[in-house]
Amino acid sequence: MPHKVLHTITGLNVGGAEHMLVRFLGQLDPAQYASSVLSLLPPGRLAAAASQRAEVASVGMGTLPLPHHLLRLRAQVRTIRPDLLHGWMHHGNLAAMLGVLSGAAHAPVIWGVHHSITRLGDEKALTRGILRLSAKLSSRTAAICYCSRVAADDHERIGFDTDRRVVIPNGTDCAVFAPSGDAGARLRQMIGIPAERIVIGHVARFHPMKDQIALVRAAARLIAERRDVQVVFIGEGHGDGPVRQQAQALGIDTRVSTLGVRDDVATLLPGFDVFALSSAWGEAFPLSVGEAMACGVPVVATAVGDCRWLVGPAGAVVPPSDPEALVTALRDLVDLPPATRQNLGRRARERIVDEFSLPVYANRHLELYERALDAHRRHGAARPSPLHHGETA
Repeated sequence: MPHKVLHTITGLNVGGAEHMLVRFLGQLDPAQYASSVLSLLPPGRLAAAASQRAEVASVGMGTLPLPHHLLRLRAQVRTIRPDLLHGWMHHGNLAAMLGVLSGAAHAPVIWGVHHSITRLGDEKALTRGILRLSAKLSSRTAAICYCSRVAADDHERIGFDTDRRVVIPNGTDCAVFAPSGDAGARLRQMIGIPAERIVIGHVARFHPMKDQIALVRAAARLIAERRDVQVVFIGEGHGDGPVRQQAQALGIDTRVSTLGVRDDVATLLPGFDVFALSSAWGEAFPLSVGEAMACGVPVVATAVGDCRWLVGPAGAVVPPSDPEALVTALRDLVDLPPATRQNLGRRARERIVDEFSLPVYANRHLELYERALDAHRRHGAARPSPLHHGETA
């Protein structure tokens, strides 16, 4: 009989952790692991994709958790009777633990942390409360699986059990995210720009932590220096939002394209000449950077989360909230001869294939599952032997 695994997650809207869950489910052999997904919020955009690989249910929680939501959570967990619970993100992690503490299941709990914490005060009041409670409960987990070393350090600094640390960086599906010879021409035709113009791309929803305004300002500097560039933003909140408003204020409205949420990101990414991540805080191991690199696109990223580890020698990493450094790094890549820029992109793809691919990600998790299940069978407790501090699975 397959092991029953219940994945608890805040929601199934578009986001890095949500995408990783859906892709991870696609890597699992249902004869070995029968998966269920319990979303705290009502089903979102990715629920349909998740339901192709797992049973999907929802607690139906709104903005704030209420007592009856806990009762629904307990009832859902009791119905599923999982052999293992895998939480995704802070709310999903706490939900997994509450499912066990409520008596609905007797199974090991693995937490998945996909967020770094630069300053606890930057988080919402509810999130701060959840983090403090989670720190107190963290020793009850079988493992805390962080997607970056920086995220592990951040959480242990606020009290998360250091013996529970496992680091498994995000994985990229290199078959889906891959170079495409005609992607550049198709993208330029779609947004109506000259064939020779250099495209700087960015994929993320609008959020202050992403500091996308800094990227618009950097583009304005490059354009003022007579560099022929176009910045393309893909993600929610860019249409008539702050990015567009800043472009208009700087007089570069025609040099900024906002494409909104897209289902064809994998076919658009290879059309970029440069990928830019301008985040000021909050990143852990950004999926968009790995996906761009897998598509053969060189990257300029800020040194948030584990971007320095991810990018390595295949791009540029600059301090966050440093406008001069961001402009300089973008200028350096824009000014490279096309062949040199493409060679850098090839090195970027090789790095992702070798070290951060989706099969590697899945296998590391499955090894962790087996350890947790084996320890639970042997000791009747959700507490396998801890890894050495800082070890990467």
